[in-house]
Amino acid sequence: MKRTVYLGTLILMMTAAMTLPGFGQAPAAPQKRTRSTQEYDAYNACYMEKDFARKADLCEKFIAAFKDSDFADYGYNLIVQSYLQTKNWQKAMDTVDKAVAAFPNDNSFKKSTYLNAIIAAQSANDSDKAIAYADKLLGIDPNDLDGMITIATEIPRKSSPDKGQLNRAADMATKALAGLQPLLTKATPQQKPLLVQRDEELHQTLGAIAYSQKDYTQSIQEYKKAIEDNKKNDAARLYLAYNYISQMAQASQEYQAALKAENDAKQAKADQPTIDDLAAKRADLQDKVLKFRDMVIDELAKAAAVNGPNVAQAKDQLLKQWKAKNDDKTDGMDEYVNSKKAEVQ
Repeated sequence: MKRTVYLGTLILMMTAAMTLPGFGQAPAAPQKRTRSTQEYDAYNACYMEKDFARKADLCEKFIAAFKDSDFADYGYNLIVQSYLQTKNWQKAMDTVDKAVAAFPNDNSFKKSTYLNAIIAAQSANDSDKAIAYADKLLGIDPNDLDGMITIATEIPRKSSPDKGQLNRAADMATKALAGLQPLLTKATPQQKPLLVQRDEELHQTLGAIAYSQKDYTQSIQEYKKAIEDNKKNDAARLYLAYNYISQMAQASQEYQAALKAENDAKQAKADQPTIDDLAAKRADLQDKVLKFRDMVIDELAKAAAVNGPNVAQAKDQLLKQWKAKNDDKTDGMDEYVNSKKAEVQ
């Protein structure tokens, strides 16, 4: 599954990370102290520097010279944050590894540091590393939402996840959704949009997994929930249409079989009640196919009306279905798309 329009699952954690020392708070908690003028000057230079590339360098020098400082954990955080700011994802992850090795017994520090590593890995499009860091996070706290969300959303983005991996992703997504619900209930107006976005992404992930396993009914339910969270989610609308296309194909096969059975009965001069029953079954299946086609067209039109990243794909599929329904004509298609714009606002 391709990465969605969301850049990662840790927007809340990224916001929190920006309040670390050097990014808005006082440089030290009351219990921390420097032991020499040289240590103070080195940390102060690291803390005060505004240029992030230079900041990373100064903080690395501070750690190298004063690895036992009370401020070593702050120093590591400042280095990681500086590399995130300069988009040097690999150096950010390397620093995280050094930091947790320096503080092996501080689970609180390790959790916040692993969150930063996940941000770096996701930004580098390295799903394997993001999952590995999430596993370390869950090793500290098995109920950590960010760890579960990361695994749930990153596994489907791998090139060829196997059934076991997808099942694990689905299990993590389900657990994460359960953990999100109490937060959504208590969320402030400022917090809620970010939590709803996570809810949306998890439902979309479950929709994609179910679709890959040809469980179209479950996939449809999940994509509909994602759309409830965000009417402008054109990817969810597109794949909802693909689910309907798959169901239409199944119904079409059943219709062809029913049509053949009806014709065979007529050719064999079966009794009229038998022929009538077969004709009724064939007519019902024909109606079912046409109903699915209308549902496909409706959802593709809505996806196109969003005019988002998937608009070209949605319009291409819509054109095929529209022409199939309207004797190879496109009259009225653009107007139909425009009529759906109000429904995706």
